[in-house]
Amino acid sequence: MALIEFFPDGHISFANENFLKLMEYQEGEVIGQHHSMFLKPMDRDHPHYRAFWELLRSGEFVRREFCRVAKSGREVWLQASYNPVIDDQGRVRSIVKIATDITADRQRSATHQSTLEAISRSTIMVEYTLDGTILSANAKFAALMGYDVQDLLGRNHCSLVPSAGAAGPAYRTFWNRLRSGESVEDEFAYVSRSGCRIWLKASYNPILDASGHPCSVMMIATDITDRLEQNAESERLALIDQLTGVSNRRGFDLALAATTSERASRPEPVSLLILDVDNFKAFNDSYGHQVGDRCLQVIARAVELAVQQHPNGLVARYGGEEFAVILSDTGPLEALRIADDVRTKIAELAIGHPGNTGWGIVTASIGSATLVKAQRQGTAKDLVAAADAALYEAKRSGRNRTVAAATFGEESQVEPAS
Repeated sequence: MALIEFFPDGHISFANENFLKLMEYQEGEVIGQHHSMFLKPMDRDHPHYRAFWELLRSGEFVRREFCRVAKSGREVWLQASYNPVIDDQGRVRSIVKIATDITADRQRSATHQSTLEAISRSTIMVEYTLDGTILSANAKFAALMGYDVQDLLGRNHCSLVPSAGAAGPAYRTFWNRLRSGESVEDEFAYVSRSGCRIWLKASYNPILDASGHPCSVMMIATDITDRLEQNAESERLALIDQLTGVSNRRGFDLALAATTSERASRPEPVSLLILDVDNFKAFNDSYGHQVGDRCLQVIARAVELAVQQHPNGLVARYGGEEFAVILSDTGPLEALRIADDVRTKIAELAIGHPGNTGWGIVTASIGSATLVKAQRQGTAKDLVAAADAALYEAKRSGRNRTVAAATFGEESQVEPAS
């Protein structure tokens, strides 16, 4: 132990070798000097320092951590007790200080704290109890979620995530894994105070007590909401036809595959319309491709308007002047009605087209096909083939009409309205 003794006025009467070595002095350099020699100059005349010595001279014992300055100017942190020695008359005869060097511990603690603060400024940090209650949260997480830090303390994790997710068995499994001491890292959805979806790339790490048992959970995370939204928008744009604004062929293929694959568990029918703008090459030859492009844009909008009342409809540019419409949960009769409504709305645009013999305006031929409940072996390829065959029958039989293949191989024809 480092040991040093003072007179009641603070002057040094004794210092052992450990203290002298710690503070980098020889005995002759400290005996008779005042305790303040070990303080920073700014602290020597501070009222707190004077009060400290008044307390010791009154006979009070003081024990805590102190920062002192060695001969070289190096800071030394001491865990020290100042012990007044009382004579028979109750007067303070001297003050003995017993100290332990804790400089290394303080430096490690300061480094650790600085590291945590640096991490906290750039990283989301939240500590939970094992039942999900928030013990602490940094300002970055609070700001992201739209709360003050104090508002978050005591709230449960389940109140900050989508309600559907918190009610499922996977959520219980997630917390059981943490309570068992297992770390979990993944992308997680949170819901902000305003109801916005927040996505975090997060690592949940159980904190162990002295016995090695989990006592809390620390979440360290980064906000990936913008990245996921940008990715989602990029994926959406990748599925959009840049000319017409409807789905492109890739988007159509993905949607049709997903819709038809669902039929294994959902027996509702799926219908498909394929339409072709009649004699469109002649239109482009007459007016040029720029006018042709504008015509396709107007037609795409007309198809969307005809289908918009159907909640499960998807309009796509199938290729060139061909468009397709996926109608999930739609039987053959309803699909036929929608197809003829689409054909009628295109004709009602009354876009002049001298090359469309017999009509003089832009018209479209449409083929319709349906996968019904009984056709459990039908595939997306079968559906496209049937609708395509119906389309060619509509074109062969005069154009500006719809032909429906209610079942593959049985066709019925609907004449255009007069």
